Amino acid sequence: MKKKTQVIVGMVGLVGSGKSAVAQGIAKSLNAWLVRGDEIRLKLRRKGQPFDQVEKIAVERTRAIGKRGWNIVIDSDLVKASTRRLFIKEARAVGARVCFVRTVADLDVMLGRMVNASYANGVDRLFHFASSSWKGKARGAVVKVRESWRRVPHHYRWTEDGGGKWVLRKLPFPLAATIDTTD
Repeated sequence: MKKKTQVIVGMVGLVGSGKSAVAQGIAKSLNAWLVRGDEIRLKLRRKGQPFDQVEKIAVERTRAIGKRGWNIVIDSDLVKASTRRLFIKEARAVGARVCFVRTVADLDVMLGRMVNASYANGVDRLFHFASSSWKGKARGAVVKVRESWRRVPHHYRWTEDGGGKWVLRKLPFPLAATIDTTD
């Protein structure tokens, strides 16, 4: 009897692109564990610890869950080559197939999602309590937009075509799927 191939799915996408919603759907359909980067960050914040341990903790969780033969979905932006390599290494160590799923959306839709999110509950609380010089309302949205802005160059490039616009970058690694969550 052939053993079912174990799969580790790494999510790739800008803040507000729908990574978490798609990751949850994939995890449900694969009966997989969901390793959430923002959840790890929330736990570290509660303990007063820096975020520089997020990657290490996510890799340790992936290793432990992978050794049990479970499928895994990693809900964290794995666009950075060094981070991707760590998860590929873990997948290979347990004999799992690794694939990456990219989420994209219209930039205005992503910004709208950030502005309209509820920052009092769930993982979006991460952004509500983040440090910021902004003292007004919608602090969580301001921090989330800042984080998105910081990461735009990893996902998009600017072109002068048609008066100027952001276009998706071709990523230097294969994707199993690109899912447009605009609608």
